Amino acid sequence: MTTTKTMYEAPAEAVTRTRVLIGEDDDPARRGTKTLVAWSDCRYYCPDEATVKACVEAIRQSDERLRSRPDEMMLWDWQTTWFEPDPANEHGGGTVLLGVAWYDQEFYEERRDAWFGRMHRKVYQDIGVPLENVEVTHWRRD
Repeated sequence: MTTTKTMYEAPAEAVTRTRVLIGEDDDPARRGTKTLVAWSDCRYYCPDEATVKACVEAIRQSDERLRSRPDEMMLWDWQTTWFEPDPANEHGGGTVLLGVAWYDQEFYEERRDAWFGRMHRKVYQDIGVPLENVEVTHWRRD
């Protein structure tokens, strides 16, 4: 008896995402007993492979600094970081997707627009991501 294995065929417009860094949403111990009050969906379109690598490395370094803080200072955390290549970009560019988990409502209200502040704009410039290629959407949990 022969068994035929059927493979799923993705539609032509399907998107491939690669997980590049694990965040609090994929590590239950990392979130612990903290309650999510909001999250931010951050998208950085990188024009080429070198910029993608620089962006992911900057997030990795920031994550290491963040996790070195005492637990009581953890009012926010990074969620898992993904890379979505742009098939039309011959230079290896695409979108780096990052979530921010917020655990304190007041802190979220104060800091939700930090992505547009002077420090973050400098980071984007150093990495090579033009400000017009940065998109952030915030969501509050009811």
